[in-house]
Amino acid sequence: MKRNAPWLRLATGLALLLCSPVVLAQHVRLERCEPAVIQSGSATEIRLHGGGLEGVSLWTSFPAEVERIEEKAPRFRILTKHVGAGALRVHSEHGVSNLVYLVVADGENPLLASENKTTAVEAQKIEIPSRVGGSSQNLGSHFFRFRGEKGQVVILRAESRGSDFDGVLTLRAGDGRRLAQADDSQVDGFDPRIDFTVPENGDYLLELMDSQYRGGKAYQLFIEGRGKSLGLDSSPVVPEADKSGEQVREMVSRHVIDSRKGLVLVPLVLEERRYVTIMAGARKLRSPAIPRLRVLKAGGESIMESPSDAFEERELQLWLDAGQYQVEVSDAFGRRGEHQRFELSVSFSNPPFALSIPGQKDKRHPLPDNFVAVPGGVFVIPVQCQRKQFSPPIALKLESSLSCGLEQALVGENQGSVGLRVRLPADAMPGSLHDIRVSGVSDLEGKAYGARLETRRVLLERDGAAEIPETVDGVLAVRVVEVPFEVEVEAPGEMKKGSVAKIPVSLKWPEGSRRFNTRVRLLGLPGGVHCGEKGLNDKTETVDLELKVDNPGENELVDLVVEVEMDFHRQPLRVESRPFTVRLKQQQ
Repeated sequence: MKRNAPWLRLATGLALLLCSPVVLAQHVRLERCEPAVIQSGSATEIRLHGGGLEGVSLWTSFPAEVERIEEKAPRFRILTKHVGAGALRVHSEHGVSNLVYLVVADGENPLLASENKTTAVEAQKIEIPSRVGGSSQNLGSHFFRFRGEKGQVVILRAESRGSDFDGVLTLRAGDGRRLAQADDSQVDGFDPRIDFTVPENGDYLLELMDSQYRGGKAYQLFIEGRGKSLGLDSSPVVPEADKSGEQVREMVSRHVIDSRKGLVLVPLVLEERRYVTIMAGARKLRSPAIPRLRVLKAGGESIMESPSDAFEERELQLWLDAGQYQVEVSDAFGRRGEHQRFELSVSFSNPPFALSIPGQKDKRHPLPDNFVAVPGGVFVIPVQCQRKQFSPPIALKLESSLSCGLEQALVGENQGSVGLRVRLPADAMPGSLHDIRVSGVSDLEGKAYGARLETRRVLLERDGAAEIPETVDGVLAVRVVEVPFEVEVEAPGEMKKGSVAKIPVSLKWPEGSRRFNTRVRLLGLPGGVHCGEKGLNDKTETVDLELKVDNPGENELVDLVVEVEMDFHRQPLRVESRPFTVRLKQQQ
């Protein structure tokens, strides 16, 4: 028998190394769900795509019966009565995944599948109303045909579904004449929309394509009817003061920017200093108006206004002293007339601060909205605070199915962030996943304010094409994992002030387990006592921490803990030693 060549032995060794569990282990990551639309009330099989999906468990943002239908592949069966947008997350012994999104369609108004008709002659026949789901044609279009009645108002629009589909709609008469075309919409933003009044009874042809002729981009096409056009009520409505004399928490009124003045003035009277949120919404009324806001004093002096370069709906938030004001609303392009409708809301209940987590647009790194922790261990939630002329400290609270303890649960006066340390109970069950919500409370001038931590903004930064359900806004997740190693500390029982001592720390890994790089630090030190952080790679087990005692006022250092933080499949996992005490003696 011939001996293997050296290069062959090397290749074989590399192959074995690459096939080992140590190398194959990876963090849990989701990319998409197929199909992205399921039917309510009907058991549907889905398949997940991503990485590290071996042996994962599935979490849904809506009530559902979940069954795994294949052990070696991430295939599940979902049965739910929920209707609307939803989110999925998976977790395993390798960590917790990001969120992916899907839509649960109403079983009574099913989502039609596109027949991918690529010519006008064979256009797919649809009714009013209809919803059609499909994927764009490469270098081509999909064609649909519907019948309309004279005077009927029809709304045609297309939306991306978990993709960067950029649709173009073209409407034609039965004889091929082009009646309307839409790319972006003043009402629906980057999604195309056509508002159409049927001129005469007959068939009409609708063409849908991606603006860049790309194929495989998921879309939904909507065709909605509103009967015959009966005109609009252009009478402005002015909100009245509360009959009891107390300021109402929110005032809502609807208006039309008439053709004479080109703006609307709504009076606002405050009996005391309040934090006010003002919003003018036109999209909810399917109006093409782009409202611009301006807040004026009684004498006409402007206090705050919408940015001149903003061509989207934005709210104004500001503190107003007691007095009389006016809210001025106009269109960003100076348009006026019966179609320029909007709804004005003035709220006095929104808090003058907002809580969120840091954004992370790089999809190669997980967002800090999911965590791992050991029973009795700690994980840290990075909380950002955006203050709006509000300086008092904000106390943080936690909502969870676990009885967790909180440490560093205060955003200090004028501070903009804090690392909220959450400690799991010692009896937390390894392998379980738990939802967590964070809220903050504070008070100013005798009034209490509260706000929940929000995640919707950073989720949209991560995936702007997704339909993110309101139910996942602010929902964090933590998975309880087994303790991967033991931390042993040889602590000095006694030290002299002004001296330095080495504290040996050892990590006891189970035989054959995967090892990770770690950072080792000492917690619970008072002023005048210092200890630097040390690092360990995946091949070392021991390190010496240097404890330097200057001249603190304490004679004992109690409840000291060595914390070991490891990069656990790209998520920080903290394991602590047992607390210990060091007695201090005066230097002679």
